[in-house]
Amino acid sequence: MRKWRTTNQLIPKATLIFLGVLSPLLGFADKSTEEKKRWPFFKPENISVPKVKDADKITNEIDSFIIQKLESKDLTLSPQASKQTLIRRLYFDLIGLPPTPEQIEFFINDQDPNAYSTLVDDLLKDPRYGERWARFWLDLARYADTAGYEGDPDMPYAWRYRDYVIDSLNRDKRYDLFIKEQLAGDEFTEIMGAGEIPIASAEKIVAMTFLRLAPFTEPRGDETRHELLSEMTSTTSSVFLGLTVGCAKCHDHKYDQIPTKDFYRMKAFFNTVQIMPPERGDGFQIGGPLPADFYRKGEKEWANKRRQEFESIQGELNKLTSEFKTRMTNNVNPDKGKVELDGWVNNRNNDKITEAERDRYNELKKKVPHTKQHLKRLRPMAMSLRHSFGPPYEPGVPTSRVMIRGEYDNPGEVVEAGFLSCITGDQEPAKIRLDPFKRWPTRSRRMALAKWIASAENPLTARVMMNRLWGRHFGRGIVATPSDFGKLSGGPSHQDLLDWLAIRFVKENWSLKKMHRLMVNSSTYKQDSKRIDPNALAKDPNNSLLSRFNRRRLEAEAIRDSVLFTSGRLNPDMFGLPIFPPLPGDIADRVKYDNSKWATDPGKEGRKRSIYIYQQRTLSMPFLQTFDALVCEDTIPRRQSSVTPLQALAMYNGNFANEESEYFAKRIVKEAGNDPTKRIKRAFYIALSRQPSEEEIKELLPYAANEEKLVGLSRILYNTTEFTYVD
Repeated sequence: MRKWRTTNQLIPKATLIFLGVLSPLLGFADKSTEEKKRWPFFKPENISVPKVKDADKITNEIDSFIIQKLESKDLTLSPQASKQTLIRRLYFDLIGLPPTPEQIEFFINDQDPNAYSTLVDDLLKDPRYGERWARFWLDLARYADTAGYEGDPDMPYAWRYRDYVIDSLNRDKRYDLFIKEQLAGDEFTEIMGAGEIPIASAEKIVAMTFLRLAPFTEPRGDETRHELLSEMTSTTSSVFLGLTVGCAKCHDHKYDQIPTKDFYRMKAFFNTVQIMPPERGDGFQIGGPLPADFYRKGEKEWANKRRQEFESIQGELNKLTSEFKTRMTNNVNPDKGKVELDGWVNNRNNDKITEAERDRYNELKKKVPHTKQHLKRLRPMAMSLRHSFGPPYEPGVPTSRVMIRGEYDNPGEVVEAGFLSCITGDQEPAKIRLDPFKRWPTRSRRMALAKWIASAENPLTARVMMNRLWGRHFGRGIVATPSDFGKLSGGPSHQDLLDWLAIRFVKENWSLKKMHRLMVNSSTYKQDSKRIDPNALAKDPNNSLLSRFNRRRLEAEAIRDSVLFTSGRLNPDMFGLPIFPPLPGDIADRVKYDNSKWATDPGKEGRKRSIYIYQQRTLSMPFLQTFDALVCEDTIPRRQSSVTPLQALAMYNGNFANEESEYFAKRIVKEAGNDPTKRIKRAFYIALSRQPSEEEIKELLPYAANEEKLVGLSRILYNTTEFTYVD
């Protein structure tokens, strides 16, 4: 058989013929049509790694592409950063926490030439990697634990989607599978006979929470359904394809080749979506959940244990209340009139109860109002959806129309489900595989869309995800607007590199961890962040060519987690129910929400990583909001990174930072003993991942005299630029 040569391998001609037949079936244009399109609407292929003069600086192929661009401007890569800088950079980048002094010392003293790549591998295996990188995906998925709008009702099972994302990333789930599970988890099994519809696995049911995470107000019939499906269409397009298809809802896209008809053709893939009716007693009517058993190892046992804990709270309070009433009756003078139990318990002159009993009673009183909602969250359910079962049980496939000016009650031209013409080159209907007996005409529509998006033939999917990874690692995407690859993006800074990465991503079986490993092992990533070449500022003022590493501020969650980590009080427990850290001042009284929502927990549970904080759409945690972390209303492709006086106030005067400063001081004393110099060195190593200079030691010696003054040193270190920025 004749063989045809491609970039990396030999493929039999018959295979190429098969792919040529398969591409049109999936909705992709042939080669001749693709050549007429502009980037990025053609499939990336045949990208050669460029030859460069400065070849000795190359660690992997990424460097060749970067150096080629730099050499065109008579620039080159900066020298490699110190091992001390690199370990801190890697830890924050891959797991979102600083290294310990012992980990720094081990790495600096490790003479193995593979020490760096070994550290990369270890961090990618660390389960905290999933917690770190899930936060970025949750921003894209517009994740929240409440539905928003006036009542901002609780979505009690949304947290399971958050855990699904963490778990999927830690397992390095194939990205194409990750896409299909979230868009069409209920349509994986192909029905070949006349049997009943198979039940999707619990994991896939949880995954489809992705489609339910948009803000939701009280239902208004056809209008609400139109808005619901339109939002699914817009979000799916921007998250997975990097296209602002939602701009074509009311009129043809003003900048990109996306006609209004294409918006409604794509929306038609979602038109058999069935959301469960609200549970009884749901006054907000935001729709109900689907059964989804706990599926991760040990998760069911954890849920049972937590359920028992919450159920025991009311019983313990009842027992204490009964005991206190007996004591009060025996010790209160009847002549003083009626005495309330709470007033009697909290009377500091009352010697009939111990301080521990008083504290426990008050703690239980605060917890009881929230136990009902916690128990609800522990039910094996998911805020998910399914396809309609169709006639005669439920509605069939509705007629899809272009809605003129985007108005739900202004129907126009009839359309059929189809893929974007800017990619396919036509507006032909999509081929949707139905069961042989045509029993379930409502099934497989979203799977057809998911397969098209997750196909290796799709020119956008791999490019968009690689651009997102690149932007997180290097501070700026190759395309500066991660969810918009259209004309307004300004185009890619390194088109061939992004195309090469997309090809490599698919070749590596859509493994995100392998692509992380490739990026952070490059010489480009390991550069110093200081500007070495004096000509670089004039030739590349925004450092878009990457002649040095981009120094950047940590995200809000990483800052909060680092404060807790350095104080020694970060709770490392993973997964589980949302947490409710204390709110500052009287904000809890001033913000409008019902009593069953923010279940403040000042204890260990409230000190888990920030990704577990309850995401309330009408109440962002003030500390996190100060550092630009807002609870999502819409998909967030990238956050702002501001510098404001409020950030300094939060780190110096805020309750959170001040409380943790005290514990940081205790940790310093415990680990460094009584020597003031050793205390300062240990504090710097913990907080800033480096040793202090002689001048710094001299200046700070007065702060190391005793534990009380060490609190001041702790606060100073929290407020350094080094603490919140990574070189």
